Amino acid sequence: MTLSRSKTPISLALAGVFALLAPQAHAASNDIIVESAASGGTSETAKPYLDQFAAYAQKALTGWKPIAASFFPDAKSAQAGIAQAHPGFGLMDIDLFLELREKEELVVLAQVTGAIHNRGHLHVIVKDPAIKTVEDLKGKTIISNQIQSPKFVSKAVFGGKYDAEKFFVLQPTPSPLKGLKAVDRGEAAATIVDDAQLASMKTLPFAASLRTLYSSPAIPSSPFVAFGKVAKPEERIAMQKMLYGMCADPKGAEVCKSLQITKFEKPDAAAFNGTIKRYGK
Repeated sequence: MTLSRSKTPISLALAGVFALLAPQAHAASNDIIVESAASGGTSETAKPYLDQFAAYAQKALTGWKPIAASFFPDAKSAQAGIAQAHPGFGLMDIDLFLELREKEELVVLAQVTGAIHNRGHLHVIVKDPAIKTVEDLKGKTIISNQIQSPKFVSKAVFGGKYDAEKFFVLQPTPSPLKGLKAVDRGEAAATIVDDAQLASMKTLPFAASLRTLYSSPAIPSSPFVAFGKVAKPEERIAMQKMLYGMCADPKGAEVCKSLQITKFEKPDAAAFNGTIKRYGK
């Protein structure tokens, strides 16, 4: 089962049908792009791990053309890579997925479970007792590793209620700890963390006085997608089947672990559809 790029919410039961009825692709690239801003990796450091992933996929997907996997540390470089290589598949952060979903006719084959891939919810964290609502953050600084895309913050996190780029002063950072420390020291009014970061925050001695001001609706974890203009329906199904069994296979489990992936699983339709709907407002 797959999740369609339709603008309207759909059930997972119907998603696979939509994928099968999609137009036949005109290209035949099996290449895979991976974009992860939270990993802290580079194309050089990620290469040996992605080579392992590509080799596993190549062996599992009998008869496929050679598969190459490329890593991008941010959305901007990933979009340039996609425009040049026209890959068939990709694993990407949710904000990049939302940006490219319609343009590239992306079809979600699986969602990725793992420490750097899960978000759950995004929480606005503050310290100043005078800050009682999100409106009190107008014109104030937010430092976070969750704000690479102002549009994602505006739409998916706040449902279009605020234009994040104008309402707040956004300072992206690759480090979630930097945002928490900045709030504690009074160098920023707020930071934004995901569920796992929130749980970790509660174990930090200096963070005892920090509190949650606002929590977003459910945000899906990183999707593994097929590029609808490139990957054929039968290729999508084969890739999806391989992904679902990969982390449970002894050889595949080693590759998953190296990529900080616990498993590939069926997409959470409610989380994806809710986020897509908010992003479209």
